Amino acid sequence: MPDGPRDADRAARATADRAAERERVEESRIAMMRQLAETTACRRQFLLGYFGDELPEPCGNCDTCSSGTARDASAHVADGANDAVWPPDARVEHAEWGTGVVMSTEEDRITVFFESAGYRTLALADVEERELLERV
Repeated sequence: MPDGPRDADRAARATADRAAERERVEESRIAMMRQLAETTACRRQFLLGYFGDELPEPCGNCDTCSSGTARDASAHVADGANDAVWPPDARVEHAEWGTGVVMSTEEDRITVFFESAGYRTLALADVEERELLERV
């Protein structure tokens, strides 16, 4: 049976690749939770964005809203102009990471979830200048 070892090698490589992909996604989730812990913006806005929903104004109820940092941070969030180009839930394509879904867009960055690479936060200037994403 000459195809046996080759098939086993192929299966082992596919399993290793899948495990590495899963690890990348898990690491990106940890990075997103670290961002939540470190944000000075409204935590409710952040969490809703993580799950693909949107809250236009800071909630006024979380710790960052109570301390006043969320209002300061919201002054730096996009005025909606970038949402027109990269709206939440828009499907995009990246040359390396494949198809993804826009989770949130801020003044200077966009966060996209890619099935194979997890959450990626990209600078909007790079996305536009280097044409890193394409709407699909």
